[in-house]
Amino acid sequence: MIKSISHNQQEIINNILALHNNGKPLDLDPCYNVGGFYRNGIVQGPRIKSDVNPLVPGVLKLDVRDLPFKSSSIKSVIFDPPFLVSGPRVSQSKMAQRYGSFECLDTLKEFYRQSLISLQRVLKHGGLLIFKCQDFVHARQQNLILPYIYSLARELNFAVRDLFILLSNNRINAGRIKNQQHARKYHCYFLVLKCNKRLDKRSSA
Repeated sequence: MIKSISHNQQEIINNILALHNNGKPLDLDPCYNVGGFYRNGIVQGPRIKSDVNPLVPGVLKLDVRDLPFKSSSIKSVIFDPPFLVSGPRVSQSKMAQRYGSFECLDTLKEFYRQSLISLQRVLKHGGLLIFKCQDFVHARQQNLILPYIYSLARELNFAVRDLFILLSNNRINAGRIKNQQHARKYHCYFLVLKCNKRLDKRSSA
């Protein structure tokens, strides 16, 4: 029985591949970083590894918003973009230095939009896109990013096939909180999308 929740992201990825990719490995990871998804070989590494700032050998230097691959040439992608919005003090954050971040919410949303458009172009019809995302609090504002990504994906004619929730027992120390106003986030999402290059006749009528 495959469940929608887990404390192990490698288990989630393998479950998604079993359910939605015939158990086959990934074609592309355009935000590879140091390859944390594939640690210990539990998840088979992707055929193509890339990042805007490669940190390990064998990773192509590519911007996900401008991929050089032919249209409809990729069968499956996992997309794990930065989710931090830290403002002008972003450089002081260890998380931001390691994974990247954005100065404002609008910049994050525009990056996600451009990235999805690029990925939609290179994916085959019926191709798999696994989008890892996370809600966050910035400037005392609650930002529930999943509804935005869901709406954006539907706008670009992706079919939403599944949703998995990764639970965490521990989080990186965020420092002393004097007056907590929002629940600390101990979860993130793996949204499962399928690329639909055939326009819905009902929506175009």
